[in-house]
Amino acid sequence: MTEKVTQVKLSYGRCAVSPKFFEDFYDDFMDSSPLIRARFENTDMEAQRALLRHGLSHLIMYAAGSHAAGMKVDRLADSHAKGKLDIQPWMYDHWIESLIRTVPRHDKKANAQLLSVWKEMIQMGVDKMISAH
Repeated sequence: MTEKVTQVKLSYGRCAVSPKFFEDFYDDFMDSSPLIRARFENTDMEAQRALLRHGLSHLIMYAAGSHAAGMKVDRLADSHAKGKLDIQPWMYDHWIESLIRTVPRHDKKANAQLLSVWKEMIQMGVDKMISAH
């Protein structure tokens, strides 16, 4: 897992320094469903992009086995659960697919193998979040 973690961390670093990575991700994600777009109607997108920056880091570190990141993912899961943000499980599929489509637009070293590793690692944290719904 260590090599996979390194690959995704480096890729995320390349994406995160790209000025439009987070904006492009949200454009893709909101375009994936009118119901998802509606969830962001009154959202401060600048703040949301900052949350995504941290959330992705936590998901990557959770997949790497970080206990501290696991606690952060627990808090994310709680805030996204039924009775709070109520993020439906199907929305996470769109979220992951939007991420996988956005990464190669900002990481010129991305290839099919790397995107598969991204998906595998992010899915671990997403599964934890879905289980809390």
